[in-house]
Amino acid sequence: MKAVLIRAGGDSRSGETNITGCYPPLGLAYVAASLREAGHEPVVLDAEAMGWTAAEAAARIPADAGWIGFTSTTTAWPVVREAAAEVRRRFPSTPMIAGGPQVTAFPEATIEASVFDAGVMGDGERTAVAICERLAAGRTLADLPGCVARADGAIRANQPVPWIEDLDSLPLPALDLLPMDRYRSVLVDEPFVTMIASRGCPYRCDFCSQIYDGDTLRPRSPEAVVDEIARAVDRFGAREIVLFDETFGARRKAALRICGLIRERGIRVRWNARTRIDLVDRELLAAMRDAGCHTLHLGIESGTDRVLKLMNKRITTAQVRDAVRLARDLGFRTHGYFMIGYPGETRAEIEATLRFSRALGLDWASYTITLPHPRTPLGDRAVRDGALRPDYWTDHVHGRRPADELFFASAECTADHLRRAKRRAYLRFYLRPGILARNTAFFLRRGGLRRAAYAFRLWLREELR
Repeated sequence: MKAVLIRAGGDSRSGETNITGCYPPLGLAYVAASLREAGHEPVVLDAEAMGWTAAEAAARIPADAGWIGFTSTTTAWPVVREAAAEVRRRFPSTPMIAGGPQVTAFPEATIEASVFDAGVMGDGERTAVAICERLAAGRTLADLPGCVARADGAIRANQPVPWIEDLDSLPLPALDLLPMDRYRSVLVDEPFVTMIASRGCPYRCDFCSQIYDGDTLRPRSPEAVVDEIARAVDRFGAREIVLFDETFGARRKAALRICGLIRERGIRVRWNARTRIDLVDRELLAAMRDAGCHTLHLGIESGTDRVLKLMNKRITTAQVRDAVRLARDLGFRTHGYFMIGYPGETRAEIEATLRFSRALGLDWASYTITLPHPRTPLGDRAVRDGALRPDYWTDHVHGRRPADELFFASAECTADHLRRAKRRAYLRFYLRPGILARNTAFFLRRGGLRRAAYAFRLWLREELR
């Protein structure tokens, strides 16, 4: 059966703009690989990478598609919902399936508020194969485990399927079905490949949800990870690997084993990783550096210990200083991530975070205004405290998103103040002479003016959304 998997095009309303680039949709690539392994014919249409409108993507859907699937996060949902409606107009009788974090968070509401016939909750690989088998046999999806579906005028969410614990049992993502030459990143050498060594995270920061990954850490074996790195280099010519794990190093022995295997097999490739401040030490960082890792992405979030405690980050500013200093001493480039406007945060604490970010010696910094994302302790508390209307996300799913800003604004820290603080944070960080000179040299070594122009365009899009 032919299954068409779509990532809708970007839109300023989605909140999904990425200030560092456009990356391959790994989730769709994993689903496509599982479908192909089971004997089906997957087609992936990445409208985001190709710059297609919904109509342009719909025009590329094969007429003999057995079903059409979209992936969506909750913030991207309005764009996906509209794109799906366009596809439905062209394919009125073809089954349409939604997947991704949006469905896992709001299964019934997602189907109720859209043209989709069904949705996939949790890991999508095996459920997608089961969907093909059901549809090929002319059977309903109404009672398929892992699905939420329309049936007899009602919407039914069935028993979730277990999370896939043995990730090594999955085929490697079908990158050959993606437009790999269309992916770009400000900070990464091209061509590059994205991958994961695990799914989920064992930590419980209040602003983050792991409901989409099973609320646990599910690692792949080091051998499987390094096999995929070798494939990226040999088959796709990757000059760099982007490890999208939430917390590389959470399984310390596995992380060290991955680094050791890269060296043992003589694989020469640059890579970067995301990790926590309290997971890095000299032994682990030295092993990562010697295996080709050159950049660390660090979730720092705040420059005050009080706000870090409110976030349940379980780190201190002293630990941040030590970890960043160690990483710099070992030759790493460092990218810090910060949040402003956390509930209860004062103007003085926001300014302290901005000063802290500049004083650490980071090469890159990203700033976001705190949002009460659904299915997070922070979001639940916002509803209990009256900072967020109980029906906010329901309205969002149904296309009735209110016009008010979804910030934790207060009399002291208004929404306008938070927006100005974010803009000021970027300007004060990147316009310092030392940073400006260093990053200009970086761009000239890796793509010249084209990369610098791309970086400016992404930043401008972030500012205007």
